[in-house]
This record gives sequence, C-alpha cells and structure tokens, in this order.
Amino acid sequence: MSVAGGPYVALAVLCQRIDLQPDGTANLIGIVDGLGVDDPADPTTPPLILNLRAVIALRGGSVRGRRRITFRGWFPSGSEGLSADKMVVFTDERPAVTLNLPLELELPEIGTYVFDVLCDDDLLTAITLDVQPR
Repeated sequence: MSVAGGPYVALAVLCQRIDLQPDGTANLIGIVDGLGVDDPADPTTPPLILNLRAVIALRGGSVRGRRRITFRGWFPSGSEGLSADKMVVFTDERPAVTLNLPLELELPEIGTYVFDVLCDDDLLTAITLDVQPR
C-alpha cells in the first residue's frame, strides 16, 4: 500500500456520543482529548472507567478492495492496551469508510494514552488522550 495513494484520514477523534441523522450525516458530541482525574495510584481512588467512542473516517484515495483497519491502544507507561481489528472494503461506489468504535477504557495511569490507527499494519495516524491529575 502506498501512503501517497491512500487511504487518507479525514477524521480520527474520541468523543462521548455520536448522533446519526436521517440524512446520513453524523453529529459528534463531546470530543475528548484530555481530562483531569483523581490520582489513580491513591488506594482510596476508585478505578476510572471511561466510556467513549473512537470515530475514524477514511478516504480510500486510489486504494480499492479489502483492508484491515487496526485500532491499538498504548498506556502512558508504554505497555500495550486494547486492540481491535475491522475489515473494510473500498470500492468505486463507496470509496470512503467511517468506523464508530465503542470503547470502555480503564485509565490506571497519569499521562498520555495513544491509540494507533493502522491499515494493513501501516500506521495512518494516532489519537491521543491526555490524562492529568486535578
């Protein structure tokens, strides 16, 4: 796959909710790129679970056919987190795809969480979530 030929990232965000409209458009509600939390290392702090959606819109460019899109998370410490694969198909009739992935994230560390978006193991982009103490 050639980076110059696609697929291209049109959008890659974390949000609280996505509202699909009757005309086929979507409204992204509560785009999240960071948050303040109580110290997760404090034993009196309950585990923080965050329910978000990853919305990834891709434009095929000259790419056609089946492709594997991987969403892979990394903790601030560098250890690997959640991972999900989705097969998509780029065609002349539908040269674009939008993925709407529900996420249940446990955030046990302070720092920047990174979520890679790959196409057939080639990195397309990364989404970050910056978690800082209040």
